[in-house]
Amino acid sequence: MLDRDAIRVILNETPLFAGCSADTLAAVAAIAVERDVKRGDVVYDTGSEAVDMFVLVRGMVSFTTDSGVGSLYVETLMKRHMVFGWAALVPEHPRRLGSAKCLEDSKLLVINGDALLDVLAAHPQSGFVVMKRLCSMIASTFIEKRR
Repeated sequence: MLDRDAIRVILNETPLFAGCSADTLAAVAAIAVERDVKRGDVVYDTGSEAVDMFVLVRGMVSFTTDSGVGSLYVETLMKRHMVFGWAALVPEHPRRLGSAKCLEDSKLLVINGDALLDVLAAHPQSGFVVMKRLCSMIASTFIEKRR
């Protein structure tokens, strides 16, 4: 079981949150919930409501879009300290564009999207940095895969 200080360190090692203020990291750590998942477990399916986002602490997760999402097909392997499930940070909870499945026993931090948006609003300097990085992450996910 991770304590809040360990979660704060993990968040600071995650590209999305790296360099955020100590107060912001502490606030995000306070809303993060640890979850152990087994190999083969599905974290979320295509079309499910995007309520939570995830930080991969340990293990490996595969994200795959279905072929029905336009002509786009994306398959990404998530590794240590990567963020996935970013749609939870889009207001009004869009549906998931793909599925996330554990390729090995894994440990995740589960962060509620609405609660995280509240934290980022309360810490606007860090919030701006996080959302700017999120936009870049989303764009690179789809732009790089289309080539």
